Order: sequence, then structure tokens, then C-alpha cells
Amino acid sequence: MKLEAGQVAVVTGAANGIGRAVAQALCDREIRVVLADIDGDAVAAAADELGPDTLAAPTDVADPHQVQRLADTTLERFGRVDLVFNNAGMGVGGPIWLVEPEDWHRLWSVNVQGVVNGMRAFVPHLIAAGRGHVVNTSSLAGVTAGPFNAPYSASKHAVVALTEALRGELDVFAPEIGATVVCPGPVDTRLLRGATEGIGTLLGAPAEARQGWLGALTPEQWERLAPGLSLVAQMADEAMPTARAAEIILSAVEADRLYVTTHPSWTTAVSDRVARIVADMEASV
Repeated sequence: MKLEAGQVAVVTGAANGIGRAVAQALCDREIRVVLADIDGDAVAAAADELGPDTLAAPTDVADPHQVQRLADTTLERFGRVDLVFNNAGMGVGGPIWLVEPEDWHRLWSVNVQGVVNGMRAFVPHLIAAGRGHVVNTSSLAGVTAGPFNAPYSASKHAVVALTEALRGELDVFAPEIGATVVCPGPVDTRLLRGATEGIGTLLGAPAEARQGWLGALTPEQWERLAPGLSLVAQMADEAMPTARAAEIILSAVEADRLYVTTHPSWTTAVSDRVARIVADMEASV
């Protein structure tokens, strides 16, 4: 889809991180932007910084009624919608059996149902107009799978599947409308910093300084876990600036690509996973 001045975009999770950078990049192209975020003060401040062709819309994407209100507000203010970035997300980690049910529920409500709510509220308007593009934010964790990240990874796998399904459905109903799933690697966001903060210190700390389930690990279990923690700690050092990530995403929209990542060099993990799936399935009897 060609990005042009005067178009209207909606970006969820727009108060910070990738969402904020995408909103900035769209404004730089003279596209009008509705910024949605659960943090009303932060999203209002972001809209003020970006200028008069923006609208702040405090929204909890987990609530379908609030997302429908977001769509109604967008159309009332601007009379159209062209681009929808279902970007809002959150993270939860730890051993699967220790993650609290309410944490599973909240993460799934935001990361998965939030995307569903966005598509339900906006896709009918795109189909009626015969134009537009939907961008759903997943993660490289949505096309790979690793330990102690199951809630986040499972939710992001769901976002990939939702986007693939949407692409197939739009091929029937409105092939002129695009769909893209974003699978970022490490990008310098609040979510990444929260996931990596303190790991370096933890790796160098004595066993008695560890807390929670980490404190219950045996020396042998810690030895098996530590290399993975070291890789997570390195992610912060390799994090891409959000502005660069936003440009990569918008380039994929203009090229009408279904998949896009910020870190192509990390996709070997994807091909290794697929190869193992295929090999095991072909060996099935």
C-alpha cells in the first residue's frame, strides 16, 4: 500500500516503544494518526508532541467496547481509516506451571484478544472503503519457541496465525487490502528493558541473592539455565532504535509483505524450528 499524505492511521500501544515510533514516522509522512494507549496521560503527551493532525484516544484494547469506540471516534473525527496498527502488547514469563491464571488471562486479553478486537472494529470499514492495510505486531518469539517465555511466545504465535488467516480471508472478500505481521527482534522498548533489566547482575550474584523460582533452583539447574539468561542479557546491548524499526515496518507495508522482522539475521532460529517440525512429522508412523 502506498503511504500518502492525508491518509488516516490508528496505532495502539502508541504512547511508547514501537507504537510511538510508528506514529512519528507516519506523521513525518503527513498521515493523520489516532494514538491509542491504556495510559491516557502518556498518549495525550505523545499526541501533543506529534502535532495537530493527531488524536489521543485512551483505550484498553482488551475491551471490545473500547476498541469499537476507538473506531467510531476515528471515523467521527477524520471520516476515514486507511491503516490499522494492532501493536499494543505486554509480557509475562516464568515456568508455565508457576504463571498465575490472572497473568495468563490479562496477557492473552491484550496480546491476542486485543488484535482480534482491532480487526473486528476496523476491517469492516476497510472492506467497505476498498482500501487499507492491517499491521499486527507479533515477535520473533511468535515464530520460534523458547523456555520460560511461554505466555508471551504462545500469544505471539497466535498473532501470526491470526494475520495469516486474515490475509486468506481478505483474498476472498477484499484482495486490495493488505495484511502484515511484524516479528521484531530486540528493539529498544520498555518491554525489552523490563525483560532484560538486572539479568547481568543476577548472573554474577551469589545463589542466596536469587529470589522466587530462581532461588529454588539447584546448582545443576542454574548451570543449565545461565547460558540462556546470558543471551537474554545480550539482547539489550543489541537492541535496535525504535525509529529504525518503524521505518522497516512501514517499508514492509508499502511492499505489501505478509511478514517482516527487524532482525533478518535471527531468522536462522525460525528455519531450524521449521526443519525440525518437518523432519519429525515426516518420520511419523
